[in-house]
Amino acid sequence: MVWGGIGGAVGLLVSLLGSLVGIVVAIFIGVSCGKRAAAAGPWAGAVSGLVAGAIVAPVYALGSTIGALFAAQEIGAARLAQTLSELLGSNVSADEAWAFMLISLVLSAVIEIMLLTAVATAAGAWAKKG
Repeated sequence: MVWGGIGGAVGLLVSLLGSLVGIVVAIFIGVSCGKRAAAAGPWAGAVSGLVAGAIVAPVYALGSTIGALFAAQEIGAARLAQTLSELLGSNVSADEAWAFMLISLVLSAVIEIMLLTAVATAAGAWAKKG
């Protein structure tokens, strides 16, 4: 539970820089979480890492999504629409830009949860092996 709180706080802070940063940092949180859980947990290495990753990942993804939402809100839907219009070469409304942003946040959260859980499981197995 402690790692869940730490993961959520870290996810919130790093995702103020963007969702991609949240995905990258999820790897490091997963490794640290898996190693610590395997060292302190009552189960075998991979199972400890899996359980710890399954607890931390949703909290981390929630913090990360909230951080990215704060960052997007500071940018504003009009500026997001302008940037998307320039990148795509077509006219994108502010509502469409905001919808794209929300969809990308959901995708980012799913990737973070899968990545963090997988890396925590592998780190837990590796910690018990070595």
